[in-house]
Amino acid sequence: MNNALTKIATAQAAAGGRYPRFGRYLLEVEVIRTKEGFKGDSAIAELKVRESTPLTGGEAASRQGETVDYVENLSDQKKGGGGRFKSFLMTLVGADEFEFANPAALKKFFDERQAGTHLLIGCEVYPKQLPPKDGQPGKVISGYRWAHVELNDEQLAQVEQSRTASKLPSLADALK
Repeated sequence: MNNALTKIATAQAAAGGRYPRFGRYLLEVEVIRTKEGFKGDSAIAELKVRESTPLTGGEAASRQGETVDYVENLSDQKKGGGGRFKSFLMTLVGADEFEFANPAALKKFFDERQAGTHLLIGCEVYPKQLPPKDGQPGKVISGYRWAHVELNDEQLAQVEQSRTASKLPSLADALK
């Protein structure tokens, strides 16, 4: 049998990307990971929608309880995906850039400690118009504005309870 047909037949059907629609969100980090692919290395944050509201006059936002992905390509230096993902992590924990200048400081978010898991982050996903290219009109892509969420005592207790249920170290131990 044709090898390409075998690959199609044995693949899981794709239902499209799990990218957030335009809207304002309170998101909970489910997992942060990297992935190697044919277009290079990517950083991926899987996020659960805790609260959502559509942008004024916009389409419906992703629904509460839905899982969405924030993905950045790390291999194309010109596109700055590494810097955008670094900004996401900095905003998540309310850190300054110098605290993330060393790859070892980032490791705790991607290894078994999963330092960002169950933390909350605010986000506005908005339409971003790219300039025209090669005589074609510019595409509309998603822009992201991240906002740090300062956890109150109740939210912090929920994070710790969720981390315990997920068999993850305490937040303080994971962030060391």
